[in-house]
Amino acid sequence: MSLPTKPLPLRGGWLLVLATVPGAVFAQAPPPQAKLMINVRERPDLGSVIVGVLNKGEPAVVLRQEGEFVRLRTPGGTEGYLKHKYLAHYAGPQPATVPVAATPAAPAMLPVEAYRSPYPAEPLVGTRPRAPAPGGPPPPMTFLSADRRSGVQFTVGVGALLSTQDREGLRRELAQEGYGGQVDKLDRAAPAGFLRIGYGLSAPWQLEVALSYIDDLDLRLSSAALTPTTLAQSVADHAPASGFGLAPTLAYRWSWPGSALSLRAGGHFSLGNETEVRLNGRPLDVEYRTHGWLAGLSWEAAGPSGLWQGLDLQLLHVNELAGLVTLSLRWGQ
Repeated sequence: MSLPTKPLPLRGGWLLVLATVPGAVFAQAPPPQAKLMINVRERPDLGSVIVGVLNKGEPAVVLRQEGEFVRLRTPGGTEGYLKHKYLAHYAGPQPATVPVAATPAAPAMLPVEAYRSPYPAEPLVGTRPRAPAPGGPPPPMTFLSADRRSGVQFTVGVGALLSTQDREGLRRELAQEGYGGQVDKLDRAAPAGFLRIGYGLSAPWQLEVALSYIDDLDLRLSSAALTPTTLAQSVADHAPASGFGLAPTLAYRWSWPGSALSLRAGGHFSLGNETEVRLNGRPLDVEYRTHGWLAGLSWEAAGPSGLWQGLDLQLLHVNELAGLVTLSLRWGQ
């Protein structure tokens, strides 16, 4: 680069003076470098194939600029595209220079306005996806979004027990053991409820224990063939059990925004019997404890103040197959 000169007149001749530009510093600019670890793509499109990665601080050779993208060459020789706003020490394509007369008043450097892209920043490799903008489409359904945290839940259910056993079926079962009388009355429905305590294991698994209560099922028998003691044992083996019971279960929960579906399986252990049994009009003392399997399905919807309300369906075997249908209310994480 040649410097401007200016001749000054002197007595007896001329003096050639070298003019300088104030503040001018002649230094080589550093090469463009990556501001952060960023993907290098095959085409100037965020959806194109990733052909390489430029690490933070690595220099690159810019070949050309295409809109907000630049085509560059990495230190490893890979060529591809990325957005130029992720490059430090890059001021865009340089226009052709023309020689101008140097003037002392000209500034050494013009201010450059920072470029702000209207598009969202591209996520880094391995980072979580950006949350959707307000008013945009809802996020996709996920099975694990709502129950990742471990915690204690309390569920209360109130409903009814529906037994599949009828009078004729019970009479046939008792007849196989020598009972020759009649079953005059057998309740097939009774009020029931439960209190369930659950704890989140590794999502989406839940460990649960429920204390259930089934109201008494009235049973009326008439016969003179068997003694009350013998008949009591037969009833204990075949009639549906009622009263308090414990049900440990393991549940698997699917979650959507604002709702959840749970499947559970386990056992049911009766702690006593409150079924009122009468033989020929007189009370028959039947003391038995039974146990069986339990399977359930529940659906819940999010309500106010962190409460979840829903419908709970259970199948359990308490000497005979029965269904427990309840409305439930759950709170806790």
